[in-house]
Amino acid sequence: MKRIFVIILIVIVVLFGAVLAIPVFFKQSILNTAKTTLNKQLNAEVEFADLKLSLFKNFPKVTVDLQDVLIKGKGEFAQDTLLNVQRFEATMNLSSLFSSDRSIAEIILEKPSLNLVVAESGNVNWNLAPASGSAEKESATTADAEEFQLALENIEVNDAHLIYNDKSAKMRADLENINLNISGEMFGNTTQLNIGGVVSNLTYSMEGVTYVSNTSLDLKTLLDVDFESMLFTIAESELLVNRLPLELSGDLSVPNDTTFLNLQLKTKASDFENFLALVPKDYEEYLAGITTTGSATISGDVSGYFIDEDYPKIDLQVKVDNGNFKYAEMPEEIKNISAEMLIGKPQGDLDLLKININKAHAEIRNNPVDLTLKISNPESDPLFDGAFVGKINLDHLKDALPMDSVNISGIIDANLFAKGRYSDVEAEAYDKIKSDGVVLLNNFVYDSPDLTQQVVIPTGRMDFSPQNINLGNFTLKVGESDFRLSGKVSNYLNYVMKDGILKGNLQLNSNYVNLNELLRLQVMEEEAEQNEEITEEQELETLAFDVPENIDITFRSTINRAVFNRIPITDIKGVVRAVDKKLILDGLNMNMLDGKMTMNGSYENTAQNQPLFDFGFDIAGFDIPTMYHTVAGFRKLIPGAGNSTGNLSTSLGMKGRLSPQLKLIAATTNGKGSFSTNNVEIKGSPLFSQLSGIIKKEKLQNVTIGDFTANLTVEDGSLLLSPFTTKVIGQETKIQGSLNAESLLDMRMDFNVQREMFGPDIQKILAVLPGNEKITMLPAGVVLKGPVGDAKVNLDLSATQKAVTDATKDDLKNSLNKLGDGLKKLFK
Repeated sequence: MKRIFVIILIVIVVLFGAVLAIPVFFKQSILNTAKTTLNKQLNAEVEFADLKLSLFKNFPKVTVDLQDVLIKGKGEFAQDTLLNVQRFEATMNLSSLFSSDRSIAEIILEKPSLNLVVAESGNVNWNLAPASGSAEKESATTADAEEFQLALENIEVNDAHLIYNDKSAKMRADLENINLNISGEMFGNTTQLNIGGVVSNLTYSMEGVTYVSNTSLDLKTLLDVDFESMLFTIAESELLVNRLPLELSGDLSVPNDTTFLNLQLKTKASDFENFLALVPKDYEEYLAGITTTGSATISGDVSGYFIDEDYPKIDLQVKVDNGNFKYAEMPEEIKNISAEMLIGKPQGDLDLLKININKAHAEIRNNPVDLTLKISNPESDPLFDGAFVGKINLDHLKDALPMDSVNISGIIDANLFAKGRYSDVEAEAYDKIKSDGVVLLNNFVYDSPDLTQQVVIPTGRMDFSPQNINLGNFTLKVGESDFRLSGKVSNYLNYVMKDGILKGNLQLNSNYVNLNELLRLQVMEEEAEQNEEITEEQELETLAFDVPENIDITFRSTINRAVFNRIPITDIKGVVRAVDKKLILDGLNMNMLDGKMTMNGSYENTAQNQPLFDFGFDIAGFDIPTMYHTVAGFRKLIPGAGNSTGNLSTSLGMKGRLSPQLKLIAATTNGKGSFSTNNVEIKGSPLFSQLSGIIKKEKLQNVTIGDFTANLTVEDGSLLLSPFTTKVIGQETKIQGSLNAESLLDMRMDFNVQREMFGPDIQKILAVLPGNEKITMLPAGVVLKGPVGDAKVNLDLSATQKAVTDATKDDLKNSLNKLGDGLKKLFK
């Protein structure tokens, strides 16, 4: 008995040791086999980060766990990842580890991402079959393939993502968060499979237009399978599109390279309320409290075969009759809803597809809206034929539909139709396109929390032709600003149907434009989140704006009055062009600051909200005191100009970057130009009062500046003033200097002062010098250094001493010492 117990104990220990040892001994064998098999059979690079074996997880079966499986293409698709699987788990019989006959019973995929690509050339990245070689190589490949056999009973896919990107057809489909489970014996001759799958988000787009989005799919089906004839028959099935239940029946077979289909689809119920279940989940909350009447059905079938570019027959019908729906809290309802949409094609290529929306109709109170649309040849050269006729009273509409915080009102009256081919739109062959109609706007009002101002269109008329949209009697008010637009917008069909350029030539007239309001029209996110009182942080608000792409619109502008910051502007005339994401000013003339200005140049925003600018300014006769009281930057630059008189003119070109608040980023600014003054008189200047040691004090109360023209350059934000000569208080003066990007001033003024202008103290000093009668004029240098508005004034007497030396050569040392000591006392 003891001996039997010992034997049993030894067997248990050996088995337990085998369970621990087998994953270690056979891990590398299976890893090498898997990699070798896949790389031989596929024209792709196959990698996995790690392989784990477990006998405990599904004992007595062994579990193979591959981590981070990656399949990348070769050649044309070398940069594309076809498949990326976070974890691939397969279960097989334990006995298969000891033989070359390895069969897989279960497969689990965690977070797989499948990226199917059709290149511009028409090649596909999932064609992984290797190029054919010798018979021996093909035989070896077949033998490798047979090392793994499928005896599947379960397939599970969790959180998958599928992308189909056909670059040649400009078509893309995305299926996100896919969860799939297939159970049943997937081997033998016949079987029955239970299939359950969910797609949380389906998106489909073509030619840049999104046709399907936010659509979920949920499928449960029982499938009868005949593996010998590869016939799959749907025994039971339920398909949910968003929340709309559909019945799916029929069969498909794949006896060879051709797939034969015979499938039918129809709604389980025909009430209109059930049809509203097609609304995506993201908008489901908007259906709360709705009551409906009427009927709606979806039915169709797919029959025929599929091989290469030969697709089966499609016949799908969507029909709505006598539909009505009403929100419980709303006084109005949307009623008499009807529509019929037919989607179909015969056996053949997809270019045979036709979409036909027969008269779609709805009413709000007594305002009907009707739509018809026909589309054919969608792949080769789409033919479109559509019409929209309706009168929408927005006051009635908001009584029928909740508008949240948006307030709209007014009437839109539209009568439009268009018929033609897409190729004629591209070629601008408008004589082959039929398009006509008119849209009338009356007292249209749009008020939203996203905008700081209300948008009002008192009257508006848009006449449509194949070539143009003609604007007539189109008035617009945004806050305090008013606009009247007239002219033509062209190439609109190409713009709508493709990425064409929307062109326009419009006359813009206005009586008043408040640029301060328009630059702050969009509510910033911070303001929307917390409506607080204006603080210093408002200075950080973003005023930079984007100019739309794919437009080329010219505004020939005439604006009577405008305001920017605190600057009133009048009689604005010129051309403003929005093109290629730029705003271009061409000869924009205006009156401001009691003078005139002409602007030319361009503005273009960047991703960092630091717009690029390249502007030229021609300014004539800006009034200096008006500038002082109106422009804050000018007050900082010349603090004492408030009581002055005279005007300033300049011709200046500058380019660089602006901050998000549309202020100069000084270090990025470069340019050059000139400026001039006329009749300038500076009164009570603290700067000139510091010169009383040289010039008579009474002469410094009202300092006249002679008219002059000076050249300047701007380098990395520093203003460099070239030397120029003028007269200050009638005294010849040479001025030069710089103002750097940190607003530090470094300027020099060299005076030639006439003797009668000397102050009494310096007159006494000169009187005791021998030969002083020869001195009729003396040079004197003044240097200004420091922050603008608080620069320090220093006297440079070197030229003065030399002039005295030349005039009084006798007793030179005594004269210089007396003059130097005297002047220094005056400037202590």
